Amino acid sequence: MSYYFKMKQKHYPTSPIIRFITHIVFTLFTRYFGIKKKMPDEVKKLKAPYLVLGNHVGYWDPFITGFFLPEFTHFVSSDAAFRKPIIRFFLNGLGTIPKKKSIRDTKVIRDIISVIKQGENVGIFAEATRTWAGSTQPIDPSIAKLIKMLQVPVVVPILKGMNLFNPRWAYKIRRTKVEVEYKLLFTKDAVKNLSEEEIYKNFTNTLQYDEVENQSKEMNIIRSQKRAEYINHALYFCPECNSIDSFSAKGNDFYCRSCGYDIHINKYGFFERKSFGKLYFNNIRDWFNWEEKKLIEFVSEKLIGNYKDVIFEDTASNVYKENELGDMIFIGIADIKLFISKIEIDFKNKKDVFTLNFNDLQTINPQVNERLEIYYKNTAYRIIGNQPGVSALKWELALNVIWKSLGQDYKLSSYMTIQ
Repeated sequence: MSYYFKMKQKHYPTSPIIRFITHIVFTLFTRYFGIKKKMPDEVKKLKAPYLVLGNHVGYWDPFITGFFLPEFTHFVSSDAAFRKPIIRFFLNGLGTIPKKKSIRDTKVIRDIISVIKQGENVGIFAEATRTWAGSTQPIDPSIAKLIKMLQVPVVVPILKGMNLFNPRWAYKIRRTKVEVEYKLLFTKDAVKNLSEEEIYKNFTNTLQYDEVENQSKEMNIIRSQKRAEYINHALYFCPECNSIDSFSAKGNDFYCRSCGYDIHINKYGFFERKSFGKLYFNNIRDWFNWEEKKLIEFVSEKLIGNYKDVIFEDTASNVYKENELGDMIFIGIADIKLFISKIEIDFKNKKDVFTLNFNDLQTINPQVNERLEIYYKNTAYRIIGNQPGVSALKWELALNVIWKSLGQDYKLSSYMTIQ
């Protein structure tokens, strides 16, 4: 028990009580859901500090990957996760390092270095965001610079089955096989001797994982009767009629409200037509990749044509603004409208329109469920859709296209490819 109750003055101190509670909770959690680990002796015997760089799938990733490791790990997390007081309390107690999402944050680098100098591990999800479709996303090359600078060993855990167990778009866990496979990718000496290019290549190759490909071989059963619920967070573009945000989902089925195109998700997570007709995609990965290209083309055409009307909008959304304490305060109900030159937040109850220009808009990205997080003039705003399943993802992709056209490449999400 002394392991949990030793307290030192550190840059990112941890609470012995919260660490103990977390350990008990995830001992029960992993046993209850049958989550397994595959860990070689070289990782079991590795002494801190080292860097933990895993694939990012679901909400529970840092807790599960950190739980199985022999040494405690401080994870880097989006600062949006700290906005609720109770969650902030626990994250602070676990020594979590906050980072502003999609913004170059030099403070987080200093904090990572401080924790390593304390002799403790740091965990980073190098994809910078959770995957929507189960495939490893593009990785910012700056991760190689960080590895080279820290000069510590690198452990890579790959979560297999997690995108079936806890997909980003779902609200509830679904029972299925999950395994965390650990690998000691670099020793300290290897980090010293390899070039940044070699480190980046080796790391990106090791991190590659595709849930659809793995499931096609394993065919693990997903024990849930809600396999489709809220998949419209991820799939927002109808391949039949090209409507945007027109899907409704319930149980194991979802359908387009505009044209009736319907899908049943079978017990292995693959798509089937519920009625007769063409099946465009039999899995989320292929549909997701197609719609990304489709939305890029759609927004690009509006830019080229100097389109004056609304490109798309989310009506009757709840809007929140961050206060001085970092809490989100409700400020009204509004229609959120995207134009080629601005975003309008039209407050119906106040008869007021708040206009966001693209130069002062710093980031825009989806968080949990329908939440859209916006940084505008160094202030955080949160927008929540008026019904479950409204996709915040389409906003991030559309703004990346617009920023690219304006030459503001430094604002682009590292995990999106905009030509």
